[in-house]
Amino acid sequence: MTRRQATKRYMAMILIELLMDQKATKLTVATFLKTANLSRTTFYNHFPTGMCGLFWWTLEQQIIQKVDESIVSGDWESGCHEAIQFITRYRMFCLNLYHLADYPERRRFFEQVMKQIIHKALRHYKAQYTPQQLNHLEDFYGGAIIRQLDCWFENNLQTEPEVIDERLCFNLKQLEQIVKSD
Repeated sequence: MTRRQATKRYMAMILIELLMDQKATKLTVATFLKTANLSRTTFYNHFPTGMCGLFWWTLEQQIIQKVDESIVSGDWESGCHEAIQFITRYRMFCLNLYHLADYPERRRFFEQVMKQIIHKALRHYKAQYTPQQLNHLEDFYGGAIIRQLDCWFENNLQTEPEVIDERLCFNLKQLEQIVKSD
């Protein structure tokens, strides 16, 4: 691991610690830097987009990579379970990230992630569909999954994780059945 990667991982660890204990109404770079004992220059050198960059990088490292690996290996359910387990294990952290990020930024992130995941899952079926049709499938199913996650977060993760996991797995299996049957 390079020094740059180690510094980013350290920052992610501090972020998780800061947002795990209680509901946060805001997290400033200054507060983060004081806790992490880092300079502003170091922070922005690693995350030029500020706290949102750190938020998304942390999620990518903690969830997205694991989900990606599961989907690429053809195991939708495992990827879904990984994401739900992370959210459950780090409930307050995830809720804080959700509420601290502004809506357009959060929406853009969710759309980008879901589109990538579904795109990877559908790559085996490229011969069956035009690029435009694949794009429509990615948009539609990605939007449906995002909506389910949004509702769960808006309800402060009150719905049992197993229920959300079951819903997401069901929808992903349906998508897989649709593309397999064509």
